[in-house]
Amino acid sequence: MRIIGTAEKAREVKAVASGVLPSGQPIIVNADGTVSIVAETAVSQSIGTAKTVNTQTSGDNSAIYDSANNRVVVVYRDEGNSNYGTAAVGTITGTSLYFGSEVVFASEYVGYLNSVYDVSAGKVVVFYSDSGAVGRCNVGTVSGTSISFGSQVNAGPQTSSYSQTSAYDSVNQKIVIARQKSSGSGGEAFVGTVSGTSISFGSAVTFETSNVSLYVGGLAYNPATGKFVLAYRERVNNYAKCKVGTVSGTSISFGAIEGFNSSNTQQIVVSSDPTSNHVVIYYKDTSDSQKGEARVGTITGTSIAVGSLTQYSAGEIGRQSATYNVAAGKHVIFFTDQSDNTKGFFCEGTVSGTSVSFTSPVEYEAGTTVWATGAAYISDEKVVVHAFSDNSDSGKGKAIAIRSAYTEANLTSENYIGTAASGAPSGQGAKINIKGAVAEVPETIYEIVSASYDSVNFSVSGQDADPYGLFFRSDGAKMYVAGDAGNDINEYNLSTPWTVSSASYSQNFSVASQESAPNGVFFKTDGTKMFVVGTATDTVYEYALSSAWDISSASYGSVSFSVGSQDTAPTDLAFKTDGTKMFILGKTGDNVYEYALSSAWVVSSASYTRSFSVASQETGPTGLFFSSDGLNMVVVGAAGVNKYVLSSAWDISTSSYSQAFSVSSQENDPQALFFKSDGTKMYVLGSGSDTVYQYSTSVSLTPAQSYYVQTDGTLSTTAGDPSVFAGTAVAATKLIVKG
Repeated sequence: MRIIGTAEKAREVKAVASGVLPSGQPIIVNADGTVSIVAETAVSQSIGTAKTVNTQTSGDNSAIYDSANNRVVVVYRDEGNSNYGTAAVGTITGTSLYFGSEVVFASEYVGYLNSVYDVSAGKVVVFYSDSGAVGRCNVGTVSGTSISFGSQVNAGPQTSSYSQTSAYDSVNQKIVIARQKSSGSGGEAFVGTVSGTSISFGSAVTFETSNVSLYVGGLAYNPATGKFVLAYRERVNNYAKCKVGTVSGTSISFGAIEGFNSSNTQQIVVSSDPTSNHVVIYYKDTSDSQKGEARVGTITGTSIAVGSLTQYSAGEIGRQSATYNVAAGKHVIFFTDQSDNTKGFFCEGTVSGTSVSFTSPVEYEAGTTVWATGAAYISDEKVVVHAFSDNSDSGKGKAIAIRSAYTEANLTSENYIGTAASGAPSGQGAKINIKGAVAEVPETIYEIVSASYDSVNFSVSGQDADPYGLFFRSDGAKMYVAGDAGNDINEYNLSTPWTVSSASYSQNFSVASQESAPNGVFFKTDGTKMFVVGTATDTVYEYALSSAWDISSASYGSVSFSVGSQDTAPTDLAFKTDGTKMFILGKTGDNVYEYALSSAWVVSSASYTRSFSVASQETGPTGLFFSSDGLNMVVVGAAGVNKYVLSSAWDISTSSYSQAFSVSSQENDPQALFFKSDGTKMYVLGSGSDTVYQYSTSVSLTPAQSYYVQTDGTLSTTAGDPSVFAGTAVAATKLIVKG
């Protein structure tokens, strides 16, 4: 470890803070010698500018990544140069691409082009068929921005080669190619071994006796299981089938056939998640208006189970390609939409169990797009490069880089230095506890990702069968529930503050004259005002309490504010502690809306400021909460509890998603939530069970327990990736750094 700064005393150093350093937080040393907290940064989705690869018409585009040289290699049929097989090497920085000169590897007609990168050999391998349907192959070596090829060889033990697909086995360091036999005699696969600038092949294995059709990208390797998944169309019935393949030496064997679409299926491609045992299979279903559909395949041994279908394109799709973005944990599918002027689109898929869900299609090319058959993940840049032909620009071959949204961590196995001994603003000197120091690690609050159910709850069903809003008095001795069935606010006394099982019903107050569907309730910090919002009128109503916190003393003074211009289904509300800001949660737009109040705690003085979308985490949010410092915002809905961190207090435009927690084991229809004033307890109200549930949301250290730094800056008893040992606890808030 590099020691930085000047030591004030043993096991403590001084360094300049880059960013605010809270006391007790894990700290890394940066390349310039400054120090920062361990944190994750949200990276937004971005689309680069399409760059021309081939100035003439291209076909059969294929794209791969040379990881040794950090280069993209695009292979294609140059239709402007006698259909010769051609390749170009691309340099990538972020989403910017630059391509070197074109190199011809086959001075003859090429078809069914596909390519693969052999990581062990550091070589590019290109497969294709010549005009006589003879399978050919060339091995390429990248140097700078160019590529050179060895002599052409026949691909496989038999010369007939029609549709085909290939993939690389990173465990056995072999290449597998699967192809359609000639004369409708079935499908075969064989294993290739690269040596120098040539390749040799093992014996062919028949995987299907009926005539088949294969598509570029229809074969994928899954490193987590060490298996291939081959998906293809059986042409007798045009049904979709798949199999699991296992390489042994220079041969491959296949498990049982698994059918997954018993109708005319085309354009079948596969993407594989290297970290799990699943793949996603995409295809065009011609019996369903040629829409794009996908299914998850789960590998177990030599078998594969295929889940239910999910549609990713409502229009007719054309050629397509897919890959997996490791950084984002997303499957990415590129396709042309024949129903929308053959424009180029992509979707991102997330697997959950045996199904996959997709984002809405995003346009990457407004012109007529064809041969959208190349896709490769670029690990060094954490982007996907897609190769296609632009028919709106003379059919030129092009490539574009797409960055998915993901979270980037600054922690590595080498840069952890210790914990902040004292807080420091950015640019100022900070004291850092280093190896052997006893560091103060404060208890973590509002820690919903580590929340635990206290097995403590309270039923409100005796007062309302549709409870929607929840609030607690600042000392935890009173609880208030907004009920939709009774159109009222119900008040409860807690004999043990902040323990909901000690609650007893006290009284209620009807708001029916103003709102027949109350969803949220909030009180002024001194308890002299109550605010109610509902979905019947989309309005916030203000009530004055002549006796603080006693709802029987409430009266409506005809003071209100409509939020209908922002959302027609407001489900909850919150205020800044000084009453100068109001926040509304909207179910229609899946947004949190911020309002400025020119007169504190007077809702009629409100004016709309901005909004923040929570749709990526929750569609149909129901409950909203802010911590008293305005730096934590928590939203609950059907998907669970989601926490957001605000870098600027009470400014929702600075919100970033932080963590989540599921309450499904207790409640399937959560409607509202609240936290104890010190952030150590969370309360969730559900209308499925008409019950308030209590959770613990603080984390402290366990003496004698080893802890590891996680990429989000938290400590855990489980090693993360990277595995960084933080130290050993000697007390609930004390840690011997790397001790």
